[in-house]
Amino acid sequence: MSQYQWAEKNGNIVAADYNRTTDTLSAQQVMMELENAFNALGNSVNIQQVSSEMNDVYNVSIPNGNEQYNVFVCAKGTTPGGRNNLMDEQRIQPKAKYWNFAYEKLQNGEKAISLGIYKRDGETIFCSWRLQLSNAVSPDTPVSKQIKIQSIANAIREGFVQQYKGHGEFACAFRKEFLYFYLKNSEWLHTGNVSELNEHIDIITQNTVSHDSRENITFKTNFLSDFERNRIIFGAPGTGKSYQLKKDCNTLISGTNGTYERVTFHPDYAYSHFVGTYKPVTENNSSEIKYKFVPGPFMRVYVEALKSGRTGNPQPHLLLIEEINRAKVAAVFGDVFQLLDRDDYGVSEYEIRASEDVMKYLAKELGGEYNSYQRIKIPDNMFIWATMNSADQGVFPMDTAFKRRWNFEYLGIDKNDKDIKGKIILGKGSHALEIEWNQLRKAINEKLAEDYNVNEDKLIGPYFLSKKVMKVVSNNKIADSEKFKEAFKNKIIMYLYEDAAKQHKHKLFNGCNSEGYSTAKYSSVCNAFDEIGIDIFGDDFRELYANSRGV
Repeated sequence: MSQYQWAEKNGNIVAADYNRTTDTLSAQQVMMELENAFNALGNSVNIQQVSSEMNDVYNVSIPNGNEQYNVFVCAKGTTPGGRNNLMDEQRIQPKAKYWNFAYEKLQNGEKAISLGIYKRDGETIFCSWRLQLSNAVSPDTPVSKQIKIQSIANAIREGFVQQYKGHGEFACAFRKEFLYFYLKNSEWLHTGNVSELNEHIDIITQNTVSHDSRENITFKTNFLSDFERNRIIFGAPGTGKSYQLKKDCNTLISGTNGTYERVTFHPDYAYSHFVGTYKPVTENNSSEIKYKFVPGPFMRVYVEALKSGRTGNPQPHLLLIEEINRAKVAAVFGDVFQLLDRDDYGVSEYEIRASEDVMKYLAKELGGEYNSYQRIKIPDNMFIWATMNSADQGVFPMDTAFKRRWNFEYLGIDKNDKDIKGKIILGKGSHALEIEWNQLRKAINEKLAEDYNVNEDKLIGPYFLSKKVMKVVSNNKIADSEKFKEAFKNKIIMYLYEDAAKQHKHKLFNGCNSEGYSTAKYSSVCNAFDEIGIDIFGDDFRELYANSRGV
């Protein structure tokens, strides 16, 4: 089998074999993808094949108030190009009679479109081509329509893209959120550039501040702070990274009119989520769908900082990013990455050229002509702070260029542990022992580090168990012993068994074996813990616990 190019999540392009069984959508799967996309905005559509002779043509009935309107869709799942010199293409090959049926509907004044459905790893992109009459010799002759895999990758990242095919014609690729946008504008999207959007649909411009101008914007506001503008706090799980940022956030904005916004990164998080993109919206209980630029958290905080900076009394505005390395940060930040270089005053040292969408959004929010916002910087009153756990599962690496633009602050494994107290009796009978949580935590960490060379960033921090679990009463006794025991099994033992000590779990929990339990199953270790408490860690662990002073 030949190696073809495929677009994966976040727009990465990889080379892989083509399996006709698993990589080709069936007619039923095509119908399901169409139904999912047409229903994405809360509609309840009815989709049927036109007839048994027209397998790849569907009649989509869409509610419109008290009425219905129909769209004829010639649709197939995309497949690789098939030609050895064009391994970077996807294509559809409907029969000429299917293609011409949709074309004739269009010529008769009805709504008709063509769609190729690309799906891989749960990511779906719709591809479309201009409907034109096919002069194929036979009605059963395939009509081949191609699109570059790079266009599909761009659509995954950006939402909607066009690919110039020559002779004044474009192919389109888009996420399902843009299906109704495409449906409304399909007549011109294949012959006109999407930059002509203003000529075809209304851009929502209510509440535009027309009296302000670009000259009111200043990036150097002279806002003073002892905090770094770009910070990443990292450390082992449970060291209080989020807590530290929350505390510093309160210090930063206390006594000011500043604001903050919190966002959590995840593997599917993209530039369009972070900065913003055009999205379909409805307003004022209207069923009419319009498209406008919807800002992401970065752009919202950025605008607030700029508005504040031109008042003469600048206030701090903070973007808090949780789990920054759970997403591919280079893709999420995109060109914003260049703005992270700050000068001695906290202003971006280098500017970037804003996209058309961003320029228009800034003009709407800040006033003036949109082309006045071609060059932008981060002002000194905008802060970007983040948390990171470098040793966690499911995280992405950061390149050196990205890292050097941040101030990294490490929270040690025993940082801020003085306030952590809590005593409880674990185990039954001869195994019963009153333990102190923080001392037990340190003993476990010492065993992991000394016996199994586990790195510090995979050890257990003092706040690994929540304050709710660690609530104490008189004499520092844990208030709810059953809640603690369940949390210890569901969090501590699970973390050790499945992550931190995954390669050493049979040795770490060898105390289970001597009591007739097994280390082969997580549930068996939990059952052993109920009976023998900390003796699940072996015969020598009690001595280690008694002598533990931290790693």
